Amino acid sequence: MRYVLRKLAQTVFVVVVVTFLTSIALRFLPGGTDVIVALKTGPGASPEQAQAVLKELGLDQPWYTQYFTWMKNFLTGDWGTTFQTNQSIATEVKRALPVSLYLMIYGQILALSLAVPTAVWSAYKQNSRFDRASSTSAFAMLSMPNFVVAPILILFFSVNNKWFPYPSIYTGLFDDPVAHFKAFVLPTLTISIPLYAGYMRVLRSDMIGTLQNDFITTARAKGVGTGQLLFKHALRPSLFSIVTSAAVNIGALMGGVVIVEQFFLLNGMGRLTVESIFRREYPTVQYTVVILALIYVFINFFVDLAYAWIDPRVRANRALG
Repeated sequence: MRYVLRKLAQTVFVVVVVTFLTSIALRFLPGGTDVIVALKTGPGASPEQAQAVLKELGLDQPWYTQYFTWMKNFLTGDWGTTFQTNQSIATEVKRALPVSLYLMIYGQILALSLAVPTAVWSAYKQNSRFDRASSTSAFAMLSMPNFVVAPILILFFSVNNKWFPYPSIYTGLFDDPVAHFKAFVLPTLTISIPLYAGYMRVLRSDMIGTLQNDFITTARAKGVGTGQLLFKHALRPSLFSIVTSAAVNIGALMGGVVIVEQFFLLNGMGRLTVESIFRREYPTVQYTVVILALIYVFINFFVDLAYAWIDPRVRANRALG
């Protein structure tokens, strides 16, 4: 419990820092607040109009007042409206967030579902044909970034064969499951291919080391079956690196989501952020950035808890530290 509370306190501190920096970001725009006034009122605003805009956005207040006001608005969902279309920012984010979350979750699930059994069997059959083939294919996939994979999949599966829709039109999971999954097949493949390659190589390396330990030799001597030996005795001690890799890849995954959503025209958080930057919808960018940052922070918090589950010695050592 002490370990969990310590990690939770660290997470709260990081959240405060992230939200503070995000809340005052408008103060450091090139051109200062004049840019915001021009976007809201058009060029040639009078001093009275400029002051009204700054008051509306809270930019006439001290930095600490701005932070607490911004945090209150963030927690209550009162995020204001966009400059150009006067649309609710909260509504825009609420529409876009599920798209990106589904894409990130599906990408991780597919990558891990393929990487874990492949890596385990490759380690068990080290230097076999299967091992060499899987290692070679993983190395090739590592050299294929999202912006290379996406157009290949679109060209083959959507343009030439019409097997999957393009652009990928988001449909709610419970509204139409078939249309939902069809829309995410190609984006998920694009996200998961490089992830699978990295996870497979990392876990294979750890599994090879684990299979050489004495407790594995003892389990074999006791007649433990191959499946139980690999997935019950050897897999859990080998998970540290892949769990760490999965946590680190969340940042890369968010960057990949931005690219993938642009290619497949999915209206998720990545595409919303990019379009808001180009339209200079800075408050929208503020909220999209802080939400993505919070997702990253809290996932890493749960990854730290996963370390303690994988090996209780981690929890004990950190609690004493």
